[in-house]
Amino acid sequence: MSCSVCAVLLVEDEFLIAMDLKMQLEAAGFPVVGPAASVEEGMAILDSGSICAAILDMNIRGSTSFPIAERLAEAGTPFMFLSGNDTSRLMEQFSDRTVLTKPIHYPQLIGELRGICGL
Repeated sequence: MSCSVCAVLLVEDEFLIAMDLKMQLEAAGFPVVGPAASVEEGMAILDSGSICAAILDMNIRGSTSFPIAERLAEAGTPFMFLSGNDTSRLMEQFSDRTVLTKPIHYPQLIGELRGICGL
C-alpha cells in the first residue's frame, strides 16, 4: 500500500510537538493516525487499522517506542525515529533506520517519509 492510500502512525508524547507534526504531515498530503502518546496507544492503533508507515519518538514517557518498532519491522511496515536526546539507545536491530533529531526540520522529515514510503 502506498502512504497516499492509508495512514501514517504518529507516536509522540509531547502534545505541542505532536500537534505540529500532525499538521505538517497533513499539509504535505499524508493522512495521519494519532498521535499516540504511549506505547499502549500506539499498539492499539496498530491493532485497529491499516498503517503504511510510522514516525516514532524514540523516548515515550520514560520508556522507548521499540516494542512498536519491532512490531512494524515484523510486518514489513516502514518507519523512522525522532529523538530529542542521545540516539545511542538505538538497538542494533534498528541501526539501519532513519533517526531524525529534534528540533524537527520538516522538509527533511517529509523527504525521508516520502523515501521510506516509496513516493
